[in-house]
Amino acid sequence: MAAAAKTSMRLFILGATGGIGLELVAQALERGHQVTVFVRTPQKLGGLRESVTVIQGDVLNPEPLGIALAGQDAVLSTIGPPGLGRSTITSDAARTTVTAMKATRTRRIVIVGVGMLFDDSGLLGRLLRSTFLRNIADDSAEMERIVKATSLDWTIVRPPRLTNGPRTEQYGIADDHLPRGAGGAATIRRADVAHFLLDEVERPGHLQRVVGIAYT
Repeated sequence: MAAAAKTSMRLFILGATGGIGLELVAQALERGHQVTVFVRTPQKLGGLRESVTVIQGDVLNPEPLGIALAGQDAVLSTIGPPGLGRSTITSDAARTTVTAMKATRTRRIVIVGVGMLFDDSGLLGRLLRSTFLRNIADDSAEMERIVKATSLDWTIVRPPRLTNGPRTEQYGIADDHLPRGAGGAATIRRADVAHFLLDEVERPGHLQRVVGIAYT
């Protein structure tokens, strides 16, 4: 079990009801942080709902998002597409989040992208990026463009194929590409992605960098 953080942070989590998001909320509470979640459907939080500050709202509406964000130390976003169809939810959410952060002078954001955007994601990654997962890749690439264009203290984390299971805390990380030895069929558990997101927000080591994370 991860040790509690030496200093409790006020963390604002977007995408909290997704696979990585639920892990992120649970692990943030383990570490002793004060967690605020901004969600459309609070019921999806299950028992975690009793231990966090829940604000119900639409992440695509920047005004209430900005009100909720005021006073937070950092934003962690695990928002992803609802499916394989054409969608701009990831990039639209990034746009409103950046607007709200600027309005409230919140500087730190750690946000999840997709590993197939790396040039070294292998033949399978390149194939999926241009065919079956093209819509997801395009939306995530636009999200990154929006975030990178700011002067915020951002970190973009690109995991490969996500799996379930308890965290191992045994994974590789690398700036600007997948970690050496990950291979073309790289995977990472959602719980370990959440673990790295919290490590990075507690002890920033990759400011304004894109980070690959995978088992090696």
